[in-house]
Amino acid sequence: MSEVASRRRVFQPRVMLAAVFGTTVEWYDFALYGTAASLVFNKVYFPDSDPLVGTILAYGTFAIGFVARPLGGAFFGERGDTRGRKNVLVATLLLMGLATTAIGLLPTYAQIGVAAPLLLTLLRFVQGFAAGGEKTGALIILFENAPPKWRGLLTSLPAIGTGTGTLLSTGAFALATGLLSEEAFLSWGWRVPFLLSAVLTLFGLWVRRSVGETAEFQDSGAAARPQRTGTLRERLGRTRFVEAWRRYPRQMLIVIGAGAAENAGYYIFGTFSVAYAEDRGMSTSALLGGISIAAAVKLVTVPAFGALSDRVGRRPVSIGGALVLLAAAWPFFAVVDGQNTWLIWLALLVTLGVGQSAILGSQPAFFAELFDTRVRFSAVGVANNLGTVLTGGLAPVLATSLLLWFDHSVAGVVVFIASMSMLTVVTVALAKETRHREAAAAPSRPAAKV
Repeated sequence: MSEVASRRRVFQPRVMLAAVFGTTVEWYDFALYGTAASLVFNKVYFPDSDPLVGTILAYGTFAIGFVARPLGGAFFGERGDTRGRKNVLVATLLLMGLATTAIGLLPTYAQIGVAAPLLLTLLRFVQGFAAGGEKTGALIILFENAPPKWRGLLTSLPAIGTGTGTLLSTGAFALATGLLSEEAFLSWGWRVPFLLSAVLTLFGLWVRRSVGETAEFQDSGAAARPQRTGTLRERLGRTRFVEAWRRYPRQMLIVIGAGAAENAGYYIFGTFSVAYAEDRGMSTSALLGGISIAAAVKLVTVPAFGALSDRVGRRPVSIGGALVLLAAAWPFFAVVDGQNTWLIWLALLVTLGVGQSAILGSQPAFFAELFDTRVRFSAVGVANNLGTVLTGGLAPVLATSLLLWFDHSVAGVVVFIASMSMLTVVTVALAKETRHREAAAAPSRPAAKV
């Protein structure tokens, strides 16, 4: 066993704390926007529109954050691969916290007119740019510190952070809507969860600054300052994400397609469903409560599925999760239409607590195992975020548009989530199992084909 692999077996708990807490803060910030787009932004930033059209416009700014994620993945991935993992984790957390706090202070359409939605869109872009480097950096710093037999379990922990962040953000909005009148909530109450981000960000920065660089990165020889000579095209050709596409084209496509079910499933079942209930004239409290319960359950199920992938492999766990989402697509909306709170909670537990969790738990290690140290951050950051844009970020907009296209029938939405689930099944089935693969160090000839 190599010296690097041996050193990586001594896992440091503070690495886990920094990764999970930081991701919790980042996804608290990022998820706040999704819920606010359903409940607030369509009213205070797009007030002259039909309610459902206003929701589409609000989700349009929501999607902008996902468009920014591959750009953030490329930008922070390059820095993570050339200057180290730790610095990126500090920078992404700070950037996300500043953008979220600014949203909480942003004037409404009634106060400053069209500048309000334009500034909202800009801040959402900054959120997405930061998120593009956050989750990738957290899973990689855990992967490069983890003993090989624990990779699935430990790299699933940032997904706990996303679940905890979602739980906190949804819970904050559920508390605000429950305690305040609709007038007070729309006037100022919705801002409070955004402003709390400032406190969480400061503590998260303190935690992350105590973490050192990974031994694998330090010993691999991968670090190098980017050359600034030559034309723009020549400099882009020397970047790590271009190198990743050149050396690992098949693996990059696998990462893009493998997360389709998880990406689309979360934003359909966990975000769009709230707007769907509003369109039907139903109370959203059962859905918000159920999403919070599912997020809490994911704190257990995500690492459980990560540990299971260490025993049986990444592929069967991931495919199983996608099949659960496929089977649940039509029954889920039938349950929402029935307005039975207990059944709605059960449906959210099946879709988010089981189906999505199985994919979230098994795929982080799978993705990291596909690439060597030299390009790992850039490759996973770009490909995973690009897949998120194509299959997740546009999901709420597409689903709401399909609802209008099919005259408020959910049939088009069901076909969409079924298609995304099958994309995951086929992509993962065509990939090779990586569970027993030793993490690859930086190659001596980085431009070589694989």
